[in-house]
Amino acid sequence: MANMVEQNRPSHADFPVFEIRGIRVASVNVFSACDLICARAPVAKGEYVTVTGAHGIVEAVRDPRVLNAHQQAAMVVADGMPLVWLGRLLGYSSIGRVNGPELMEVLFAQQEYRNLRHFFYGGNEAVVAKFRSVIVSRFGDFNFIGAHYPPFKPLGFIEDEEAVAHIRALRPNIVWVGLSTPKQEVWMHMHMGKIGCGIGIGVGAAFDLLSGTTRRAPRWIQRSGFEWLFRLAVEPRRLYKRYFFVIPQFAYFWLETLIKQRYKRHSNVHSI
Repeated sequence: MANMVEQNRPSHADFPVFEIRGIRVASVNVFSACDLICARAPVAKGEYVTVTGAHGIVEAVRDPRVLNAHQQAAMVVADGMPLVWLGRLLGYSSIGRVNGPELMEVLFAQQEYRNLRHFFYGGNEAVVAKFRSVIVSRFGDFNFIGAHYPPFKPLGFIEDEEAVAHIRALRPNIVWVGLSTPKQEVWMHMHMGKIGCGIGIGVGAAFDLLSGTTRRAPRWIQRSGFEWLFRLAVEPRRLYKRYFFVIPQFAYFWLETLIKQRYKRHSNVHSI
């Protein structure tokens, strides 16, 4: 399966990247990411895109399965302003934040992209139904071909073959995967090759946020880099352990990457 995905994965030459802890982050914004994904979706054969912030980077350092899932992705986009700031400090001026809800909004705002075959994986029936209603009311009808609502399972679970076969038979262009990080990244790495068509996109809590089931941070907070604090205030019991662990670790990786890559550039200049 890994070889199949590798053969079909687009080259990183299609977009500039910078590396943090072995993960190549694309220097794209939400509009260019949307166009790249939708241009590829009709011909893709089981690729996937990870929408990754501080939590995803830290989990990848901690767990080889998560790191491998990111490294085999067709594209890793920056979900979180700290990654965007890092990219810009390293000279990648074209980078912008690409979070799950905003990516979906930009994509569904365009008729040609709504005509692609969309499948939803994750959440529950009520949330996805409400999400679909919101999208239609805001942007118009879209080509919804089906959904699957898996029960709660641990990281790295093997999907039922019947469910995989069902998704494959529907021939989706885009599989929207609404699981938590890092579960969704590992799921896509394990299963998109088996599905064998389209592009999977891990969008986390986007179904809940866009449906209004979970409160969404105001735009200015999203751009400030403190959305994590807003989410912690909304869901403290679920998120406090995550952020207590993630923030200091990611701050170290962030500084490490900035110092190493700037030192490398400085050394290269003096060696010429």
